[in-house]
Amino acid sequence: MITVSNSALDAVQLNASLLALDTQVNEPVQMKLLAWVMGLPSGIDPAAAARVVMQQQVAKPEAKISAPLMKLIETVAQYPRERLMAIMALRRRRALH
Repeated sequence: MITVSNSALDAVQLNASLLALDTQVNEPVQMKLLAWVMGLPSGIDPAAAARVVMQQQVAKPEAKISAPLMKLIETVAQYPRERLMAIMALRRRRALH
């Protein structure tokens, strides 16, 4: 479970939680990402959290997550809730017609 301080998108904590998950050797990278996303507090957009982590990775290069996990984080960052909602609405409209 990810503990996030009063500033909901605490970059150090978000990055640290990914680093901890990334050390799990026998876990597929997709499961590490899923565990991270599922551990985010409700109300936190995973895309926004991913962007915070990306910034933290640049700011603190000594605390790097693995390249495969970073690639997934970059993908998550591209899909904020607004974009996901628009995709879902489009699919619903297509299903109705």
